[in-house]
Amino acid sequence: MLSQTEARRIRGLQTRKNREREGLFVAEGIRVVEELIDSGLMLHEVVVAPSVEDTPRGQALLRRAEQRAGQRPGERSRKSTRVLRATDVALRDLSGTDAPQGILAVAHIPQHTLNDIAFHADRTASDVILVLDGVQDPGNLGTLIRAADAFAIAGVVALPGTVDCWNPKVVRAAAGSLFRVPVVYAAAHDVAAWLSAHDVRAYAADAGGRDIEALEPAARAALVVGNEGAGLSEEARAFAKETVAIAMPGRAESLNVAVAAGILLYLFTRQRS
Repeated sequence: MLSQTEARRIRGLQTRKNREREGLFVAEGIRVVEELIDSGLMLHEVVVAPSVEDTPRGQALLRRAEQRAGQRPGERSRKSTRVLRATDVALRDLSGTDAPQGILAVAHIPQHTLNDIAFHADRTASDVILVLDGVQDPGNLGTLIRAADAFAIAGVVALPGTVDCWNPKVVRAAAGSLFRVPVVYAAAHDVAAWLSAHDVRAYAADAGGRDIEALEPAARAALVVGNEGAGLSEEARAFAKETVAIAMPGRAESLNVAVAAGILLYLFTRQRS
């Protein structure tokens, strides 16, 4: 059974400081835990309540968790992390949602760097990355990562001021995409140097920019989107070679950053097919 000490430690992972110190994050809900297990990321522990076994899908997930916990891809023998049992009330106390689904998992945070973003070896192929400049809303960040996954983006680079991608709200909003798309946190000057070294042309999203429909993107391109309120920082504008915009015939002044990025990523990838 889940002890009070273990419960306090898991609750502590709601804060960025504790996540960074422990190197762990929390994933909640049946679908997200399914995606986590499929991803091959190393599990630390799984906490289950009786309600998870109310459905065949929940029962199957519990069996998979017991088999998968604690194993790295390719390892034949490793002591499995415990599957901890808890009451539904105790699990609700650990959860950040109003309606927990009877299961959560604690997993190790993967450590990505800019060098983990892989481009096609064939320079005639196209590659796109997404750069986030101080995106602060966890729901927006999760949606942005999900959009990056949907359009096969090579990686997501987060500049200072961007919310922690392992925040439980981000993990839920990303709906499993966070386990597939490398997300790298880096300073603007390091990103600028890396873009230059890899011949990546950066395009910044800005209402006063060039109509995206008229753009022919470079073979290697970075789409830079800014903070929800303040927009693009001077550092981000400095390494962007061009600004782009979405033509909007309606009366709305602007779009949510995640909506705008989704449209732009679609247009970038559509025009490169």
